Amino acid sequence: MGYINVVGLQILLQQGIISHVLFVFGIVVIQFFMLKSVSIGAKWLVKQKNLMLFIDVFTVLFFALLSYYFFTNYNVTSSSLSQFPLSGYPFLLGLFLNVLNFIQWPYWAGIFIYLFRTKKLNPNKHNNSIFIVGVLVGTFTGMLVFAYISNFFIQQSNFKINTYFNSIFAVLFLGLTLMQCFKLVVNYKKRINAKRDSLL
Repeated sequence: MGYINVVGLQILLQQGIISHVLFVFGIVVIQFFMLKSVSIGAKWLVKQKNLMLFIDVFTVLFFALLSYYFFTNYNVTSSSLSQFPLSGYPFLLGLFLNVLNFIQWPYWAGIFIYLFRTKKLNPNKHNNSIFIVGVLVGTFTGMLVFAYISNFFIQQSNFKINTYFNSIFAVLFLGLTLMQCFKLVVNYKKRINAKRDSLL
């Protein structure tokens, strides 16, 4: 969610409070459907090794392409949201960005499986509504707090962050790419070791 928070901050700075709240609502709507789906199919999802591999590889390529784009444009005027087709529709932009956030599926599947195994949630009840509502409230509140606190410090320091958005996104997506590459290598080694152990 790191880069989505930065996009949210950019929306707050350029379009105002209402647009930012609509953007966060878009994020939360997708997260609701994702959490409901994962709460039902967490065990199945984790067992789909090829799907997990596809998600990891896609995420690496997605972050790498975004990092490359922003690195190649770091020394020009930072990209404005007005350049993007969905910039005038912050709610739809939130939906779109969170739909592309595939990395959250295996993450939340792991969380749900842990909660099921420790019996903090009942896997036989498909409507673990209280937990899901708590996550959604936490996401909504967290994104608002991050954006408004960041905005406060930017205003107090008169820091022209708009001129550095390309550099910020470039470094952020490079870091996310490296993290995903590390995760991909670790998961690959685990699969190799598991196959080796099964042959012994």
